[in-house]
Amino acid sequence: MKKKLVEKDGIDACICKATGKVYADGSIILTAGAKDELSKRGITIVYGPKPETAACPPGCTCEACTAKAHACPPDCTCPACTAAAEADLERLMLGVAAMLKTEYGVEDLEQLQAISWQVAKTIRENI
Repeated sequence: MKKKLVEKDGIDACICKATGKVYADGSIILTAGAKDELSKRGITIVYGPKPETAACPPGCTCEACTAKAHACPPDCTCPACTAAAEADLERLMLGVAAMLKTEYGVEDLEQLQAISWQVAKTIRENI
């Protein structure tokens, strides 16, 4: 299963409807901003799978339920996995570019693109 990068704006989808917690079971990576927001809200992050006893209501769309419903192998190329991978890559690229601009003062568009692609390539080769 591919890992999903969860930023501050996407944490609501990760909160289990049954327990009110976020289960970081290896299918998601929480950014520092997401962790800070969860802390501000008083939401617990559980590093591990959601317990079977924490049954979500039918039709739940939390990350844990979605991952169960769509459990593909890591190299899956189905439309859902491909779309998710493309969205994750785009968010990663935008996040890297934003960091380069704000933290390192890089303004040149070509340089931002080149460095962002190199970062994405390095991450992909090492995950």
